[in-house]
Order: sequence, then C-alpha cells, then structure tokens
Amino acid sequence: MHTRWRWVLCGLGTAVAVAGPVAMLDGPWYGYVFGGLWLVMGGAVAWRGFAMGTRLTDEGIVSTDLEGRTVIPWCSIATIEPVRRRNLIFFHTIAPVVRLQHRKETLRELSLLSVKKESVPERTASQIEELRQALAKHRGNCPACGAQPKPLATGQGLVARMRSRLLALLRGNSDQSIVR
Repeated sequence: MHTRWRWVLCGLGTAVAVAGPVAMLDGPWYGYVFGGLWLVMGGAVAWRGFAMGTRLTDEGIVSTDLEGRTVIPWCSIATIEPVRRRNLIFFHTIAPVVRLQHRKETLRELSLLSVKKESVPERTASQIEELRQALAKHRGNCPACGAQPKPLATGQGLVARMRSRLLALLRGNSDQSIVR
C-alpha cells in the first residue's frame, strides 16, 4: 500500500537536491555550505520518500515513513481501526491505527485528509479492511495467537456440581440483582 505523498516527497526531495549544486555554482563560501546541505537533505528526503509505504509480510506489518521503519508483529496486534489524528481548520486527518496490548501505532503514511468529521474516506476504509483480512488470515493459521484448540471442559459429577452451585448461591447473593 503506497500513498500519493510518496511521489510528492520524492519529487520535492529531488528538486531540493538538484538545487544544491546550482547554489554551489560560482557562489561564495556559504553557497558551497548551503548547497551541500541542500544536496544531502534533498537526497535523504527523496530516498526516504521513495521507500515510503506499508507492506504486509508473514511476520507482520512493515511501515516505512520519513522517520524510519516500524515492524509490527501480527501476534501482538489487538485490533485495527481508523482514528482521527489531528484537526486542521477545515480538514481532519484520518489514518489506520494498529492497537497493541499496551500502546498504539499510527500508520501515518496512509493518512488522508477528510472534509467530513465523522466519515472515513473510502481509500482509508479499504486499506483498513485489507489489514483486517490479513490479520484474520494470520490468526486462522497461527498456533501462537489464534488457532489453538480450546481445552475441553472436564465433566463434573453430581456432588461437585451441587457443591459449586451452593457455593455460588451463598457467595454474594445479597448484592446481586434478582433480574438476570
């Protein structure tokens, strides 16, 4: 899954990288310094922008953005949902969020602007659905997080069933509601 920002950032970085040597042409000393910086920074943004995207692998979700690469293992994912990231004046940024047990990871490179506050853009909804299907497929085949057989309930004799029922009745009967 790639985003349009990939091409925008790649083009912008390339333009800044090309402007670097132009600034160094027959310029003063600071032209060489700033031109070299533009060349290096523009090249880095173009390289990182070209590598942006989200890939689904056997191990998990690999998310690459300008800041770096994040690998989210399938077995640690609790749920995948759309979340509004920030509010701008008229637009809302909606991105897929992968909720883990103790934190959440936002797939920022898949975020889209939305004019409507409560609706999810169609492209983001399709990406979330694709991520959910991949998670369900993994859980169906993984013995560590989803496909474990349930232990069978052990049979209780008549005395054990009566004892557990009496204990349940005597344990906190006064604070429970009659209506169930």
